[in-house]
Amino acid sequence: MTTEQTALKKLIKQRDLFKGLLIGACILWPIILSAAVYFYYKKNNTALFIPVCTMVAIFLPVYLRLNALNAEVKSRQQG
Repeated sequence: MTTEQTALKKLIKQRDLFKGLLIGACILWPIILSAAVYFYYKKNNTALFIPVCTMVAIFLPVYLRLNALNAEVKSRQQG
């Protein structure tokens, strides 16, 4: 196996990791949002709105890195 193939495998592995993180975040985000709404209406507690808002800001760089990795993998597979 050449170093180019090894580097491509590492990029694909990293891309899959970021994809898994984003899928997990997309599953957890609505659950946390619904829990935040529930606690707000039932107990007047707004503490869960903080993680709901910060999850978007935290995972934005992960999404941007995933897009960059996808482009890099695609360019290496074509060329």
